[in-house]
Amino acid sequence: MHSLATRITHRTRRLVVLALTLTGLLAGTLGATALGTGEASAAPPYGSGHGLCFDINSRLAQSSLSKIGRDANGGDWTPISASNNPLKKGCNLDWMLVNGNGIGDATYQSRVLLFKHGRFIGTVDPKPYSYTSVAKYTKNSVTVRYRWLKPSDPFCCASGGPTYVTASTVGTHIVRVGHFPPHH
Repeated sequence: MHSLATRITHRTRRLVVLALTLTGLLAGTLGATALGTGEASAAPPYGSGHGLCFDINSRLAQSSLSKIGRDANGGDWTPISASNNPLKKGCNLDWMLVNGNGIGDATYQSRVLLFKHGRFIGTVDPKPYSYTSVAKYTKNSVTVRYRWLKPSDPFCCASGGPTYVTASTVGTHIVRVGHFPPHH
């Protein structure tokens, strides 16, 4: 008879380790903040403003756009929305959704940029996708929803998907759980 450790698949082990890691991080963050020694009592991070951990109009937001280059058609990125985590509740992970303007139709591309403690740390997605939105978020994670066009879909109405990817961090490393859209 096999032990429990040999019956658990490799993927299940990775998910268990990830869940335990995130649980430990959350417990540490919540405990430190409750004692008044965590980030809730720290100086506001670079890029904060208007009582929020991240301000979509900040220099940090603008400078991060140059780090992801142009969209696939040479267009610029335009900030559309961002997390609104309040400073008074402590800061951790923030996001900003940007849309490219290089395509003049409904298939414009989007990216979700991530920020931690006043620094741009990367994107949720490995490449730009169309029909991207933020489904939900907390101060510790963001879940992105992806759709895509099927062959008979009009540009307005992507019927592929949805798929979801949740991004969180371990230190400054981005952890992604979920599935990106299929490659077409």
